[in-house]
Amino acid sequence: MSNLLYDHLKNSPIFANLDPFMFQILEQHLVFQELVPNEILFNEGEHGDYLAFVLLGNLAILKNNANDSGLTQIGNISQGDSIGEMALIDMLTRSATVKASELTALVKLSKKDFETILTDYPRIGIEILRGIAVLLSLKLRRTSENLSRSNNTQKAKKG
Repeated sequence: MSNLLYDHLKNSPIFANLDPFMFQILEQHLVFQELVPNEILFNEGEHGDYLAFVLLGNLAILKNNANDSGLTQIGNISQGDSIGEMALIDMLTRSATVKASELTALVKLSKKDFETILTDYPRIGIEILRGIAVLLSLKLRRTSENLSRSNNTQKAKKG
């Protein structure tokens, strides 16, 4: 088992409940990928079939601008963050384009490998699903808080 990889990923809510033995099993299903600056990880509208974790570097999250054909950066993903959690759960397309802002190292878990884990090691699959639920809950709470702050700022400017 790669202790360095385990140390990186155990801090993610998705893998927080996996013990070292469970992680050894998971690690057999992870694929490493390196991106050079400006290389696209995936495009908005593509079919999503994997979850990725940033081990090193940064990714820009870009959204198609409805007013013109350009892309607007709406966020970034840095070391220790994940992207594509919903690809393991739903059948929808990617909601944004993601590209490397700098040299970036990733580890990916495909939907197919995740489904294999669910079938062969249901306890590990359940813990990953529980972790995804926690992560999505945290993201939803953060989004709600940001919207609340934005609305309060707009009201203060009008008042």
